[in-house]
Amino acid sequence: MLDAEREELAILEQYLPEQLSRTEIAAEAQQLIDEVGATGMKDVGPVMGRLMSKLKGRADGQTVNQVVRELLTSR
Repeated sequence: MLDAEREELAILEQYLPEQLSRTEIAAEAQQLIDEVGATGMKDVGPVMGRLMSKLKGRADGQTVNQVVRELLTSR
């Protein structure tokens, strides 16, 4: 039964978009932060909204949120 599930998962993964790495997410986030002129944590919402629409289906929202918060905290 486990083998059947693994085979099904392998088939489904062929149709899903490739997920971005944390490094790729950080690069996209930094570019957008610079583009909108975000300066701190108050800008998380606007950055997240635009970034999630850009990365839709290619990145986990929780990971994107962590990366954006780390980048904005260091500003």
